[in-house]
Amino acid sequence: MAFVEIDGLVKRYGSLSIFEGFDLHMENADRLVLIGPSGCGKSTLLRCMMGLEDIAGGTIRLGGDDYIQGATDGRMTLDRRVQKEVGMVFQHYTLFPHLSVLGNLCLAPVRSRGVKKSEARDKAMGLLERFGLAERANFYPSQLSGGQKQRVAIARALMLDPKLMLFDEVTSALDPELVVEVENTMMELAEGGMPMMIVTHDMHFARSIATKVVFQERGKVIEAAAPDDLFGNPQQERTRDFLRNVLHIEG
Repeated sequence: MAFVEIDGLVKRYGSLSIFEGFDLHMENADRLVLIGPSGCGKSTLLRCMMGLEDIAGGTIRLGGDDYIQGATDGRMTLDRRVQKEVGMVFQHYTLFPHLSVLGNLCLAPVRSRGVKKSEARDKAMGLLERFGLAERANFYPSQLSGGQKQRVAIARALMLDPKLMLFDEVTSALDPELVVEVENTMMELAEGGMPMMIVTHDMHFARSIATKVVFQERGKVIEAAAPDDLFGNPQQERTRDFLRNVLHIEG
C-alpha cells in the first residue's frame, strides 16, 4: 500500500477541466517532485492534497486512511484528522504580519491543538535554532529577508508534526542569492526522512532532492521516474522537449 494514493482525481473550475481521472502514488520514503509547464495543474494538485480545493471525483488516501473523497454532486468529504497530518508551505510565505516570528510558530499549536504556550515556545525555539533563526524570534515578518520568511514558514508547518510536507514553488519569489538557504533547509528535512511533494521550476534542485520526478502536462502524468533516469534518459518525446527548453540543452 502506497503512503499517498491519488486515484481517479477529478478537478474542474466551472467548464475548465484540470484533472479527469488523475492517478498518482507515492511511497513513504519518497520525495516526489512535480515538474511541467506553467498551468498544467501542479500547484492545483498540491492544493487538492491539502484539502484547499474541492474535487468533483476520485479518492485521496494518506497512510492507508481515506482522506478526501470527491462526489458527483460537487461536494467532497474530507477527514480533518488526516488533514492535520499534512503541512504546506506556499510561494508567498503567508506569515501573519502582526505576529512575531515566535508568535507565528506558536499560534496554531496553542489555538488548534491545545498545546501549552510554554511547550509551544520551547518547540518553536528548537526549530528556529535548527534553522539558524533563533536570533530572529522576536522580529516581525517585515524585518526579515525573503529567505528568512520562507524558512520561518517551513518551521511553522513543522510545529504541527506533519507526516507529509507540501512545497509549492517556495523559492520562485526569492532573489537568486536567497534561494540556496531555503533549498538547504528543505535538503535537511529530506535527509531526516520527511516525505515531501514539491512543485518547482528549478530542475537542478529537483534532481538533487527528488527520489522520484513526475513530469505532468494537461492534467496527465507524461512520465515518472527516478531523477537520474528522467533527466538523463527521458523516455517520452514530450519530456525531452520540455527538458531541452528549460535546461537549454541540445539533443
